[in-house]
Amino acid sequence: MQQQNRLPNAILLSGPEGIGLKEFAKSAAMQLLCQSNQIKTNSACGICKSCLLYIAGNHPDLYSIEPEDSSRQLKIAQIRGLIEYVTLKSFIGNRKIVIIEPADAMNRATANALLKTLEEPPSQSMLFLLSNIPSKLPITIRSRCQQIYFKPAHTNADIDWLQSKLVDTKYSAETLFRLSGGGPLRALSLIEGEQLEFRIILVKDLKLMSIKSCDTVQIAANWQALGIDNILNWLMKIILDLIRLKLQRERSHLINVDLKEDLQDIVNSLDLNSMVRNYNFVLLKHQQSLSLMNYNTLSIIEEVLFYWNNSEMEN
Repeated sequence: MQQQNRLPNAILLSGPEGIGLKEFAKSAAMQLLCQSNQIKTNSACGICKSCLLYIAGNHPDLYSIEPEDSSRQLKIAQIRGLIEYVTLKSFIGNRKIVIIEPADAMNRATANALLKTLEEPPSQSMLFLLSNIPSKLPITIRSRCQQIYFKPAHTNADIDWLQSKLVDTKYSAETLFRLSGGGPLRALSLIEGEQLEFRIILVKDLKLMSIKSCDTVQIAANWQALGIDNILNWLMKIILDLIRLKLQRERSHLINVDLKEDLQDIVNSLDLNSMVRNYNFVLLKHQQSLSLMNYNTLSIIEEVLFYWNNSEMEN
């Protein structure tokens, strides 16, 4: 497609967290900016002026934007800077590349500001929009991009690659693939922090709640310390596993396969309808936590726990 000069001006790259969207976009950018005739080999030469500037991290025809602070939102000033940048003539070759990551960090105002550039893109510009949740992007943005979805892979080669990177961990590559949603880079990042221990804490507390042997207020405080994103993301995966166990005893399809015994104990305290309602409620709270509204994180967690307790009481 590149040799035939039919590359689109905007490409939306999507896939699960840790699948390597940014790495792919950066590799593609280096190849597209390469000045060598070797481009037909589908790889950058690494020695031309453009490649050397790219490797040095200061290529003038490559522009990246991402959220600048804890708000996790792309600001209107960043989009305006992007728009001004793509209208300028390229500095070295005949192409200017922009990487927006994550693209779903745009709110309505910033998305609308970018829309005109996507509708009437400068001939030299090429935009890569990266998103783990493309459904959060307005349809007006998605419809003006060529969309490429990176599907998680679980081949033997992928598992062998991940296993070769693991040192001093009790988790197998297969388990980490499941927990990461299929993203190999995400799988590696999980063992670098305390993420895997967080879900163990959640499952333990849910078990205590199922036998009414706990202080819900204290649990809420403990969960808040783990971070609202961590809590809600893992809760959704845990509840999905509970639903799977309720529907089918086969455990090979679980995400948290290493916690299957504890999950089975919780399953016995809830009916299927309660689990589905809990999942939908946690999903709603997750969406609220990602919005621009300043929701109180402790209140969100307390609501989730209260809803869970009520679900159990109805049985």
